[in-house]
Formats: sequence, structure tokens, C-alpha cells
Amino acid sequence: MADLRPAFFRFAVRVDAHYDAVSRSLRRWLGIAPPLRIVPYRGHGTPKRALIKARVMEDRRIRPRQHRHTLWSSAVASYKRYMTREIPGARVAVRWGDKRWEGTTDEEGFLELWVSPPEGVGSGWHEVELELLSPEPEGVPRVVAPVRVAGRGARYGVISDIDDTVIVTGVTDLFKRAWALFLTEHRVRLPFPGVDAFYAALQAGAEGDADNPIFYVSSSPWNLYEHLDEFLALHHIPMGPLLLRDWGLSSQGFAPGGGHGHKLQKIRGLLQDLPDLPFILIGDSGQEDAEHYRTIVREFPGRILCVYIRNVPCRPGRALELEHIAREIREAGSQLLAVDDTTTAARHAAESGWIQWKEVREVEAHRRL
Repeated sequence: MADLRPAFFRFAVRVDAHYDAVSRSLRRWLGIAPPLRIVPYRGHGTPKRALIKARVMEDRRIRPRQHRHTLWSSAVASYKRYMTREIPGARVAVRWGDKRWEGTTDEEGFLELWVSPPEGVGSGWHEVELELLSPEPEGVPRVVAPVRVAGRGARYGVISDIDDTVIVTGVTDLFKRAWALFLTEHRVRLPFPGVDAFYAALQAGAEGDADNPIFYVSSSPWNLYEHLDEFLALHHIPMGPLLLRDWGLSSQGFAPGGGHGHKLQKIRGLLQDLPDLPFILIGDSGQEDAEHYRTIVREFPGRILCVYIRNVPCRPGRALELEHIAREIREAGSQLLAVDDTTTAARHAAESGWIQWKEVREVEAHRRL
């Protein structure tokens, strides 16, 4: 029997888009429709090819972080982040130096546009300007989207999970995860000790002057992008493109990706986008990071320098599973190291020639702060 689900979801998406369009037209007629905004995301690429990312949606007017001081204000901000109205089919102009392109948002309001950067673009962060062309461009400010270019200054890349790898969330506990996602502010969520110094060391590399890109992959929805971005900035963790998950309705289904399976897809994409770079992968033992990284090691032989897995409280028998996965990763030509703290990973990275030894002392000092 034919699978009718794809046709059903395509129909549902059309109905949802029609409802949103009618709703916005009515609210505009009543004078209560909020203005639109462009939410810029961090893109990535090489001097030859780069991905520009953004989203067009109604402006929910979330209060700035410095004005949110109570649990109630945090809850309101979280509600507004999730109750968004995206704008499909919006046209956006992209300007980078003397070059200009146009792109159109998809059914969930996302813009993903591959471009050829201007001549002479090197490693590091670059800025492109985004301008809304339609619909309703009047009064919508232009925004700047950062793009991380991996050029000659990069020796390797780093791909890191976020929940229970960078941020202490207890994601294996349903209630802790709900609290972390919906109610807590970035100021009260804490990073694991030493993560800021370790990631900075990885970014600088063995000589201290490299420009190694860091990418963050998470099962959190795109609605939390600005929340996570604020967290990284607050705790001085090196910035990098955030690759999150769409939890909305699309032609592929509702919250497509199969649990944490979307991470595997995102990591594959990064290795394909940056074919000249080897990578270090960092995750935790509580989810499926080790399994996904094993798949990547097998699919991209010679590209993965090491897999670091942070040990977090998890189900019985997980340690034996990790030992088995570590053996399979060694057989595939890489290595997996399960660590209890950041300093252990930093020492191994220094022994392997990926960071400077003096940075290990820095990581240890940050663990004591």
C-alpha cells in the first residue's frame, strides 16, 4: 500500500500557510499585525563557496536580556520564542562587498542561500547585509549576518554538541529538559567548567595562531537560537555557527529528523561543505552522539582526528556500549576518548599536538573558578 504521509504533510503545509496568510491579512486590516523582522543566523563556508542563513518572521518583541530579571519574564520570553509566525516566500537581498544576490524563504520562513564570496576573502568572520524585499519591506531594518569562512588559517574544525556537552542541562531527565528549554534564562544555565578555555585553545590550535572554526549542533529548535547565542557570549565560549532543529510542520513531517538523527545529517553536511578540513567531534554519553560519530568516522575515513565523549549520568550498561563503540572507531582509523572532565580532554589534545600545553593550565584554572 502506498505511503500517504508525504502527500498528507504537503497538504497540511499548504493549509497552514494559507491560514497564516489569511490571518496576517486580517490582522493587518485591523491594524494589529506586528512588523516583520529578519533573524540572521551564522553562516559558514570557504573562500570559494559560503552559505548565508536567516529567517523571516513576525517580530515578537522579546525583551532584551538585560531587562529580564524574573522567572515570569523568562517564561514570557520563552513563550514568545516558540509561538512564532514565520513568513514563507519572502524575498531577501544579500550584499557582501560589491556582490548582491536574492533568495526566497521556504515554507518555515528559512533562507539558505549559497553564494560565491568576493575575491580575497580569508579565514575568519565576515559580515553580509540582509534586506527584506517582500512582503511588507517598509520599516523592516536591514540586518547583518556573520559568516564563518574556513580558509588557509584553519588547521582543523571542531563540531560540538551543546546539551550536556557545553551546557549542564540534564537532558536525560524529562523534567529537567523541559525546565531548561522553556523556563531558564541563559544567565542561570551553566557551562561545564573549563569548556570556554578548552574551546578557545582548540580554536587557536597547536601554534596558537590558527583560526579553526567551531560548530555547535543541537536537537534544540531554531526558536532557541538567540537564547543559545546569548549563552555562548555571556560565558565567553568561542562563537560558531549553530545548527539546530526545525520543530515545526514541514512537507517532511512534524519535527522531522527522527529524534537526534538530524545531528547526523548536519554533521555530514559540514564535512561535505568543508572537504579540506579534518575534524574533532565532541559530545556526551547521555544521548546518541557516540553512535552518530561512529557513523561519521566510517563514512569519512581519515577526516576525524578524535571523538571526545563527556561522561554524564545515564542508563546502566552505557559504559560498555561506549567501550564497544570506541573499539569500532579505532578499527575505522580514529579514536574515541570518554572523559569525566574538560581537563582530561585538554591534556589529550595537547599530547596529540592539537593545542598548546600552556592552554591545559588555562583549562584547569577555569575549572577552579
